[in-house]
This record gives sequence, structure tokens and C-alpha cells, in this order.
Amino acid sequence: MVDIVIKRPTSTYRRGHMKAGQKRIRREQNAEYAESSLDPWLDECRNAAYVPGYGTWTTAQVHVLAKGQSHVDFSDEEVLDRMPNGNWYPGAHPSGAQTWAQQLLAYPRTADNIPSWMWNIFRAEGVTPPIYNPEFKSVDWKNRRRPVTDRGTDFSVEPTIIDPSLESGVLSRIGKKLFGSRS
Repeated sequence: MVDIVIKRPTSTYRRGHMKAGQKRIRREQNAEYAESSLDPWLDECRNAAYVPGYGTWTTAQVHVLAKGQSHVDFSDEEVLDRMPNGNWYPGAHPSGAQTWAQQLLAYPRTADNIPSWMWNIFRAEGVTPPIYNPEFKSVDWKNRRRPVTDRGTDFSVEPTIIDPSLESGVLSRIGKKLFGSRS
């Protein structure tokens, strides 16, 4: 009997392994899980879990167990495995600011709902993340705005240009959150 565990911290990275009892086995030695079936399902789970301004889960861990009791765990942390020697698996490493900016563009959060670990990544790389704007029910980024639905950003609508002279203090508060006040 084989159990399958798949971790997907972002839509750009996935790591899976199979186990027979307590022993990990290489996927090539037995049946593979169908990424083509799993990915659309996880995308649908992420869409369904989205709450405007609060975001959605960050990592999914799917446990398909041979004897039943299969389950999915969702986390708001980036959960990655390391090899037994402590190195990252090939292609696996913590995501950078651009990856998290893409995630926040698709599933925007207010500045207060972006976790501190994600803010630390944005600060370290000098990136201003996309932010959910509850006043306009939109995501604002790089002087652009797009509407947000209850399933994430509406990419069927072209972004509009933001005129900073017509805006409230939302954009300036984002800068303070990122870089602190400058006196």
C-alpha cells in the first residue's frame, strides 16, 4: 500500500512524495499522482477559501492514504521540506517577494492581514505588495487598480490607473507599513 503526500505552498511550486509504511519511496518506482487533476482542484479550493481583504491559504498538504482517512491541511505559512542532509530539495526554496506579490495580486489582503513573515520578505527585497482596498473593493498595485470578487481578483477587467491626488491615505499607509515612518 502506498500513501501520497503533496505539498503546494504556491501555485508555482509543488513537492510530493510517496510512502510505504514509514519508508519514502521514489515516485518512479510506483504509481504517480495526477498533477493535471490535483492542480485544478487545489486552485478551486483556493478560490473558494478566499475572503476579500483577508486572503486565502498559502500552503496545501494533500494526504492520499491507501487505507482511507485521506485529508487536506491548509496553512497560512509557507511549508517546505528539506532533504535529510538539511539542503532544500531541487527546485525548492522559500519563495521571494515577487512570488508573494503574484499571490497577493490574485488573492489580495489588506495591509493588516498580510502576515509578518510575508512583510519581512517584502521589506528585505524592497517590494511594495499589492493591497486590497476595501473602499473600492479592489486590489491596488504599481499605480493600478483592478476589481476583486469573492473569489479573488477579476483579471477579465483591464486595470485602471490610480490618480494619487484623488486617493485617501491608503497608499501612504502602505509605505509606512513597509518601510516605517521617515522623519
